[in-house]
Amino acid sequence: EGTVRGYLATFDAPDPSDAYQIVGYQEYANALNQLIPLVQNANAEQLEAYNEIVSELDEFSVYVNLSRRFGRLAGTSLAQRYKQSYLHEFPQVPNDDFRRRGIGWVLALARLEHGAVEVGYQDNANPFSLNNLTAIERMPFTELLLDGVRSHYWTMSSDPVTYQLIKGQVAKVSDRTALAHGRRAVMVQHMLEALDKIAGNSFEPAQRSELQTWHRELSSIREGVTYVMVETYRAAIEQQGFEQLQLKGCKALMEGIRRDISEGKAQVTTFPR
Repeated sequence: EGTVRGYLATFDAPDPSDAYQIVGYQEYANALNQLIPLVQNANAEQLEAYNEIVSELDEFSVYVNLSRRFGRLAGTSLAQRYKQSYLHEFPQVPNDDFRRRGIGWVLALARLEHGAVEVGYQDNANPFSLNNLTAIERMPFTELLLDGVRSHYWTMSSDPVTYQLIKGQVAKVSDRTALAHGRRAVMVQHMLEALDKIAGNSFEPAQRSELQTWHRELSSIREGVTYVMVETYRAAIEQQGFEQLQLKGCKALMEGIRRDISEGKAQVTTFPR
């Protein structure tokens, strides 16, 4: 399953020279390479025909609002926080099954999944390729981005490791686990930044404020990851210097860890449950 839609649990990124492959990555790239030119070169009549064909095929259905499951955890503090959020998605029609159809949805899903992998595995300043975002996928892509952000944020909020990281409980968090959570935090921050670029002005002030809060909390998680790495490899850092550490993982996360160490910023900032 995909990194975003399937909530992939294996977040340790390999070294580029390693012979690892990510499930679906090439398929998403192929979909983008084929569908973007098809949509861009189509006239209105052709685009309508393409959209009708894709809409009739059940296998191309895209399900949205997957994060709504967090509101079903009755009696939990997480469910209460979820219900207080300003970022819910509501049914569009009575008995909405949250299944969407059309070529725009397929293209948006491919873009989201491909970009999420790019964040961790490639040195790409524009992982979601917003420069070639087509009109037909803008709304679907915005919706899928927001739901991906919501799902990852609430998942991390319900994970006790998140709070162990933020509070600097090194004895309870291994370096591997820290890097896994750090990579997820980096990915979601990139998603938030892409969402702000394409739809930031469409959010109400309370929604924008909540999204900004989420971004700051993810930065706290990244700081916690740095702290764990510093404490775990303190002896090696003191003997060899941080430049000699051979850390494998998400490039953006690794650069952030090295930068925090070099600038003496390996500190922990907590935020309330």
